[in-house]
Amino acid sequence: MIPTRLDCFYKFALALVVLTECSSNDVGYVTARVLLKSWRRKAEEQRANFFNRLPKNVESSYTTPEVIKNRGYPVETRHVATDDGYILELHRIPPQSSTGPKSVVLLMHGVLESSGTWLVNPSSRSLAMLLASQSYDVWLGNFRGNRYARKHVSLNPKRAQFWKFSWDEIGDHDIPAIINYILKETGRSKLSYIGHSLGCGVFFIAMIKHPELNAKIDAMVGLAPLSSFANFTTALFRILAPFGKLFEAILKSIGTWGWLDSQGIPDILYDLICEQTYHQARFCRHLFNAIAGPNPDNLDLDLIPLMGSNYLMGTSVPVIAQFAQNYAAGEIFQAYDYGWKGNLMRYGSTKPLKYDLRKVTAPVYVFSGGNDRIVTPLDVDWLLTQLGNLKASTRIGNYNHFDFLWGTDVKDRLYDQVIALLPPP
Repeated sequence: MIPTRLDCFYKFALALVVLTECSSNDVGYVTARVLLKSWRRKAEEQRANFFNRLPKNVESSYTTPEVIKNRGYPVETRHVATDDGYILELHRIPPQSSTGPKSVVLLMHGVLESSGTWLVNPSSRSLAMLLASQSYDVWLGNFRGNRYARKHVSLNPKRAQFWKFSWDEIGDHDIPAIINYILKETGRSKLSYIGHSLGCGVFFIAMIKHPELNAKIDAMVGLAPLSSFANFTTALFRILAPFGKLFEAILKSIGTWGWLDSQGIPDILYDLICEQTYHQARFCRHLFNAIAGPNPDNLDLDLIPLMGSNYLMGTSVPVIAQFAQNYAAGEIFQAYDYGWKGNLMRYGSTKPLKYDLRKVTAPVYVFSGGNDRIVTPLDVDWLLTQLGNLKASTRIGNYNHFDFLWGTDVKDRLYDQVIALLPPP
């Protein structure tokens, strides 16, 4: 333990004082006293830092609507039924001004997240709050499988059938249902779509499978947009990815189709490991950086509790398996691989369907990170050559995968640019 080592240094300095006193060397005595004071001060500082408690954030136990209310904004909860029966919860921050219809912006989260991911940062650098403060009509979406979208008109989420979905079903059913519902409710003909990571990938699938939706998009802003997954560099995931089929088969054989929801014991463990002291929060920040990419100074330690309460919100085994499949497939953007027999039945080919990104004709603006280990610069470079209506691409050199949501400098370096691309409110 650190305090024990510091006590050893203290005793060593004390012994040095005694020795110099015995030798009657005045210069040595003064030097030893200075060292003693210096080491005692450092010991006290390190003890304070080691045990310095991380402040509790009341919002870490709030739902998305409760966070919005806590920050002084009105909020509406809406429910949308997809054409295959999943019930998705949307969170709306209605426009602050009542002078006629306002421009609509839909924010879609990435894998294992929810609408709450846009509210981890304080209001001064939260994209949802910044848009609301400018009187945009802000909608926060949730796709099937997370805690806000775990209902169905007939299927039970405790049964395997509920969880038999991949990226393809989210793009084919959830995104169209959400877009069409919002446009109907607001009376608008178009909206702007801002997605992060998989929230972009499922948008591309929706535009390809439902080409009429392209005309309903004012602008699509992709933050670390997922497509090809051939070049991701997170070490642990690269080690596990070749065993994806084996892990998937094992999980399905034991009846596990929905997973990676931290609710319950995992939340308690995260609290014990990451949320007690700044020393623990710093350790967990290193873990996040190991996954998402370096840039540790851009993540506020005080946000660690909120990050924990808004990550690992649950998804299906096939959704996670599709990451491993796309990694193994190389530089393509493909549908779920059911094996040659299943593919033949579903796609009419022994190989999975390859999505043609040229069919995404909605205007797309891409923002990517030079340090992103999940959606890497190489994979984004491939995407840029494929899109049918790419308007602009910006790379932020030191950004990792999570900086687009939770970075301390995200307003000045990113969100101001994003908002400038949108139609005025």
